[in-house]
Amino acid sequence: MNRNIAYQTSQLAQYFARNRVTWAQFYESERVIIEQLKLDRQHSILDIGCGCGGLGLALRERFGVENYTGVEINQRAAEVGRVMNSEARILCGDFLDLGQTELRNQHYTHVFSLSCVDWNVRFADMLAAAWNFVLPGGHLIATLRLVVGEGCNDINRSYQYINYEGIREGERAPYVVLNAASLIRELIGFCPTSISAYGYWGAPSATAVTPYERLCFCALSICKKGPVTGGLKFDLRLPKEILVAIGSP
Repeated sequence: MNRNIAYQTSQLAQYFARNRVTWAQFYESERVIIEQLKLDRQHSILDIGCGCGGLGLALRERFGVENYTGVEINQRAAEVGRVMNSEARILCGDFLDLGQTELRNQHYTHVFSLSCVDWNVRFADMLAAAWNFVLPGGHLIATLRLVVGEGCNDINRSYQYINYEGIREGERAPYVVLNAASLIRELIGFCPTSISAYGYWGAPSATAVTPYERLCFCALSICKKGPVTGGLKFDLRLPKEILVAIGSP
């Protein structure tokens, strides 16, 4: 089985030391979904693909969140994150490996994967593992790229250079694109109590090599069943074409 790529580039640390460290620097889709969670200092956060731990800083700024654990596969970014956010717990390694070691038997009220699981070779394994760390009544929050037609999880056909200067050079990461209807079916298979989403059409990154001319960039929140549950509820604020494709549940 292929392993996730342990990125060695210094670009990640350089970028995330300055960007996505304050609430205002996060995307509109992310802010809309996160605001719905009503976070406070009682909640515990696991951030998969945390970069330099900027989400922890932003959530503390906005909601007073204190219990933050980040996971980052890039060693330099993790090192910088420990300095920037000394009160956080930041682990370095492949999330799938850490789930069997340092993170084993741990659970969190909110598990985040912002621009992470769809940058990994083992996308499906990453998504399922992230869900397993969510406490009952908690949420998995993820950002993903959606299309109406066929998706692509082949790094030879769809990939992105890790380069924040807009140049197509450097290490390559999978640029996973998902069929919207297939994704919703997969999420329903997790047996959640609710699925919320907010997204909009946009062009692929300038450093991406992909067969798609436009994508729906989407942030989702999936709530795990708690002691008291009802039927599955949807709140999908997505482009009309995407809603039609998934049958507008």
